[in-house]
Amino acid sequence: MKPQEFEELSPGEFRRLVEAYEARRKDEDYRRSYFVSLLMNPHLKEPVTPEQIFDPLYYTADEIKEKKNRAAEEELEYFQSFGQANKK
Repeated sequence: MKPQEFEELSPGEFRRLVEAYEARRKDEDYRRSYFVSLLMNPHLKEPVTPEQIFDPLYYTADEIKEKKNRAAEEELEYFQSFGQANKK
């Protein structure tokens, strides 16, 4: 971006540019954590998931726990929906 273009940005446009940059970085970090887990797993007794590498970079321990609980609840609801579908 040229200095002239930067000076002409509105605050909202600048915020959107920053958010897009952060989203791009987050995607790149997840991709890297995926490949790091692929490289690590042949040398470990218990495999490591990409999320185990990625999550501590962006989330606190409480947020990670909440994320796992929410995923477990969604999975439970998903499997319970099969039981309800059979009853109909």
